[in-house]
Parts: sequence; structure tokens; C-alpha cells
Amino acid sequence: MIRKKQALLTKKKIFNNAIFLFKEKGYDNITVKEICDQSNIAKGTFYVHYKSKEDIIKESYYSDMEEFVIYKYEEFIKDMKNLSNKDKIKKFLISELMFSEFSGFEMTCRAFVYNLSNCLNEKSLHFEKRNFTKILKDLINKGIENKEFKINENKDFIFNYLESFIRGFMGTWCFSNGNFDIVKEGEKHINLLIKNL
Repeated sequence: MIRKKQALLTKKKIFNNAIFLFKEKGYDNITVKEICDQSNIAKGTFYVHYKSKEDIIKESYYSDMEEFVIYKYEEFIKDMKNLSNKDKIKKFLISELMFSEFSGFEMTCRAFVYNLSNCLNEKSLHFEKRNFTKILKDLINKGIENKEFKINENKDFIFNYLESFIRGFMGTWCFSNGNFDIVKEGEKHINLLIKNL
């Protein structure tokens, strides 16, 4: 168990240092060696966790995002005992936008490009890889059970509606060259979206 925990910490360190370097110097200007030097690890250790620099980007919106989003979401709700499921959904969606802000504009754009390209070459496993969306689906189910939504739609419709909004908003941020505060502006849109749900 200690070895597994250490491996996760090492992977997190590599990821965080790679993000720092990508944001500071640009993805194309960073080598695996620089990521290893920044992380104080051997190249072999890097390749235990990632196949390539590109792999960091591809995986970022799965395992790395999952850890980040769950942590931020739980941090948001821990002292708020009486939040409705709709309010919890807002916090969850904001946590997703916070990951894009943390990762940066270039990383978010590249994640879209790489992961959408995979859809052309093989069956997309996007939703299967994103385990953290189980939280969102559970909140939607509870919201439906508690009759919190104005619209009379099933859980799949509501999930696709929210998922499409978040991915679309991230896409808009990318197309605007990261020209607005994705979290601040996103929160306004999320509040309106959930209010009308």
C-alpha cells in the first residue's frame, strides 16, 4: 500500500511540474528531460507513469482531472450541509472549470485536440475513463427523486445537457484564446443554466 501511495504521489508531482513548465514556457518548448529535472526524478521513472509528454495531456482530462475535481468539489461542500442537489451540481461544474484554469489554456486546447483525435482512430472511451462523472450522475438522480428540476426529463438527458454545456464552455474559452476568466464567467453561466433546469 505504501508503494502504491508513493507511486501516486510521484505521478502527481510529475503532472504538476509538467503543467507548471507548459504554462511557463509552452508545451512545444519543454522536453521530458526538463520535466524529469523539475520533478527530481530519473527518465525511467517518468516512463513508468507516462508514455510521452503527449500522454500527460491525454490523461490529464481523466485521472488527473478526476483527483482535482473531486478534491475541489468536496472542499466546496464540506461545510455546507443543507445544499440542494442543484447547488451541489453547480459546485461540481465549477470544479471542472477550475481544472481548466489550473491546467491552462494551451493544455486545455491540446486535451481537446488529442482526445477528439482518438475518436477518429478508435472507439472513444471518454465517459468510461471519467469515473468522477459518477458524482454528477448521482446528484442528477437525487435531484430527480427530490423533484428539484423544473424540466421533466430523464437523467441521461440532464447529464448530456450539463456535459455539453461544460465541454462547450471550455471550447469557447479555447476559441477565444483564453481571453476571459473561465471560472468567474463560467459561474455566471452555470448559475443561469441550473436556475432554468
